[in-house]
Amino acid sequence: MIIAALRARYLFLPAVFSLLAVLPAAEGDLAGFRFSHPRLPVPTAGERRRLKEALPPIDQHALVGVVDFYPAILKVYLHPDAEKIDTLVGRLSGLAYQGRGHRQAMRLALAYDWLYPQLSPTQRAALQGKLAEGCRYLRDYIESAALSPYNVYLYNAPFQALMAVAIALYGDHPRGAGCMAYARDLWKHRVLPVWRQVMGQTGGWHEGGEYVGIGIGRAVYSVPAMWRRATGEDLFREPGIRGFLDFLVYRHRPDRTHMRWGDAGYFDRRVPERYALALEYRNAAAYTFFGCPRRLRPTAWPWGPLPDDSLCRPEVVETLPLQKHFDGIGMVIARSDWRKDATYVTFKAGDNYWSHTHLDQGSFTLYKGGPLVIDSGLYGPRYGSDHHMNYSYQTIAHNVVTVTDPDDTAPMPGKDKKPPRPIANDGGQRRVGSGWGKRAPIDLDEWLENYDTYHTGRIARYHAGDDLVVAVAELTPAYTNSRCREGNFFDRTCRVERYWRTFLYDRRNDVVVIHDDVTATNPAFIKRLLIHTLERPSLGEGGFQVKVPPKPQLHRRGGHLEAKVLFPKQAYLNPIGGSGFEFWVDGRNYDEGGEVWRKVAAHREPRPEPGRWRVEVVPPAARKRDRFLLVLKPALRGEVNPATVIPWQEGEAIGFRLQGKRPLRLRFPADRPGVLVDLPGESLDLTLRAR
Repeated sequence: MIIAALRARYLFLPAVFSLLAVLPAAEGDLAGFRFSHPRLPVPTAGERRRLKEALPPIDQHALVGVVDFYPAILKVYLHPDAEKIDTLVGRLSGLAYQGRGHRQAMRLALAYDWLYPQLSPTQRAALQGKLAEGCRYLRDYIESAALSPYNVYLYNAPFQALMAVAIALYGDHPRGAGCMAYARDLWKHRVLPVWRQVMGQTGGWHEGGEYVGIGIGRAVYSVPAMWRRATGEDLFREPGIRGFLDFLVYRHRPDRTHMRWGDAGYFDRRVPERYALALEYRNAAAYTFFGCPRRLRPTAWPWGPLPDDSLCRPEVVETLPLQKHFDGIGMVIARSDWRKDATYVTFKAGDNYWSHTHLDQGSFTLYKGGPLVIDSGLYGPRYGSDHHMNYSYQTIAHNVVTVTDPDDTAPMPGKDKKPPRPIANDGGQRRVGSGWGKRAPIDLDEWLENYDTYHTGRIARYHAGDDLVVAVAELTPAYTNSRCREGNFFDRTCRVERYWRTFLYDRRNDVVVIHDDVTATNPAFIKRLLIHTLERPSLGEGGFQVKVPPKPQLHRRGGHLEAKVLFPKQAYLNPIGGSGFEFWVDGRNYDEGGEVWRKVAAHREPRPEPGRWRVEVVPPAARKRDRFLLVLKPALRGEVNPATVIPWQEGEAIGFRLQGKRPLRLRFPADRPGVLVDLPGESLDLTLRAR
């Protein structure tokens, strides 16, 4: 029934669109629609005065050859001139829709709406016809390309263009009602439910690296702003949209580059609408954190408020909380403070939203003075390259446990009559998401219908207090679902019966703790706890150390990490890496014949950090169930983390005592996930009781 409904809804939209063209749409949230122009966001009277003083009228000759239409439309709006309007309308009327269609549509919608009072009836009719053509073009492109609200391509930027066209045209043209009905349905029933799902109550987005900036970061302010101006409905009250601004702040490491996570080729790309969001919420800390803008220009398309120096207050940045749990994507980010020498940790355990995320549920990173525990691999050298698909995308490149079934060798099905493609057996998580040959879910309904595929983990318990950040995560579904017995390429084989990970950051002692409780379906399946590093680790009794050098151009002092492996007792510590083994998996080094390193060398700063080494922690004997307990002590270069770790075991419960700036004892029971924390004068039960 659900599949049939989806097909009926999305595959036959041309017929639906034609029907909607004759139906009224002024109901519900359109009852208060602003029919007078301009309907799109527009400069306030005060902003117009400031802009008129700063922006002289555009020259007629310059208008004839203009390429960037936005400043031209803005100048003509500020300094109306019939001759220049006629020239501009002539130029715009001659535009041909091509590619995604958004560039032409956005220009036409803006000119028609902002200049409407100055347009003649003939000019209005000409632009209305082009807008109606544009609405159909955008709708056809969105549907034919099956653009998903989970993916960057919808927001770059056909969706914004469609919304602008629909708002500008509604009520002015016979096809305006159908255009608005389609845009409204896409917004309220497909896009907004996905935003609420992914952003949750606290913000966040699932696509890695620069995709936040070139995708959702172009839509997260402009679409709610357009909708509010046209309908009066204020969706900026949504907690997830408000929290998205926090995500833009917390995704920065102490070196002010972006955290390494998912598909990412660039680590300093600015999110276009960051200032507009900060101005909307009057968030001085975020506004200042991004670097107070000085140029007199709008902060979003079609219009975002001009910069406001009153929000530039450097002292408020250090008042921001030191941790955030982005509940929609299942990510925890914490730091010791807001200075450049801070410790910075990330932990991720949540569902898969298909686009540009890796098979890394349960993975963590650690930064102090430089990257100490890293998200390994390169996004490339090309999308879908051997390195990308066999190494960096898979679990082997991340800091979590792999469980290897030697028979898990099904190849990736070929597309377009191509033969199947062998993919390395890394022992990792189910292959879900972009790049693996299955399209994105078209909406939340389809995601929910395929919940068994996309459900890959959850943070079942979260605690932030007492200078502790704790996340207790269930990771079993990342490895095992109901189809694992089929042994297909995507769902793999049944290797894991149960996997829980507890992540803990003790800010007072500056210590990170990882506890894994993993039960395999077969004791012969080798379990490996992976820790990836930039530099070669130095093994010692019961652990290892690693150092990263300083990098003054990125304000990195250099750092040092001491890792203690408390359990399993007598575990094997295998360092893998160095020349010819940097990306070693399943008997092969996926370095693309050295192309990975050539691309890194040619990359401008900040460069990718693919790493060269990992430590594999392997139990000393074959067992179905193994428990790993790892304690990580970071320090700046030349300094020592003074905390002392004393292992502890009582029956099947394991843990340790920590002597440092504040003594504490951590106990991990054998019969339930989570941790018991004993602090001076206080005990915390952060376990999950059996239901």
